[in-house]
Amino acid sequence: MVTNLSLPQKDIVRVYRKRAAIEDIIRELKGGFAFGKTDSSSFFANKARMWISVIASNLMRLMKSIALDDQQQSWTINTFRDHLLKIGGRVSLSTPAR
Repeated sequence: MVTNLSLPQKDIVRVYRKRAAIEDIIRELKGGFAFGKTDSSSFFANKARMWISVIASNLMRLMKSIALDDQQQSWTINTFRDHLLKIGGRVSLSTPAR
């Protein structure tokens, strides 16, 4: 590991692990909750969208901690959606009765 920090080795590893954890959270917010999406030219609308994403993420984390077992705690939002929220269905076409 190359760094310009003048800390003991254990502290440097701890700092970079925390940084990696935060980057994982940001990546999940962007991918699973459209955190980085700014469709509007209005700063207020984009800020409101960001806060809705943050609240949704916090609710999802709470739900995962309450409802899921230890193995499922590490699921990303996309895995969670795929396994628990998406419901299969079948599209069929029927002809009207005469």
